[in-house]
Amino acid sequence: MFKKITIAISAVLFGSTLTYAAEPKIEAFKAPFHVGKTVMACGTLAETKHLSNRHYLNLDKKYPNQSLTVLVWNKDYRWFEERFGKIDGFVGRRFCARGKIEEYKNNMQIQVTNPQFLRLMDK
Repeated sequence: MFKKITIAISAVLFGSTLTYAAEPKIEAFKAPFHVGKTVMACGTLAETKHLSNRHYLNLDKKYPNQSLTVLVWNKDYRWFEERFGKIDGFVGRRFCARGKIEEYKNNMQIQVTNPQFLRLMDK
């Protein structure tokens, strides 16, 4: 019985690892080719914008010419600052965000609610 449970748990864990590993890693400027897909998208943080209920991390270029916007809602943003500190200080650094690419008002965006899905890359 114990052996069957161990095999079943191993299969679930191995399967979830394969799903995560199978997600493509793309450059942010390729986001329009991946709308509706979950990816790890990477680019240079060009700008941060803070509004009353949301925060935008624009990659590669400033708004309105950004390749991709990483959207973090205000209710989640404190978790990001606890993990990274003030994100504004990372402008010019390379970031990767994992999530589903969406099109919003002719712009590409990824909504991220968990700071584990945002990576600050080495220089």
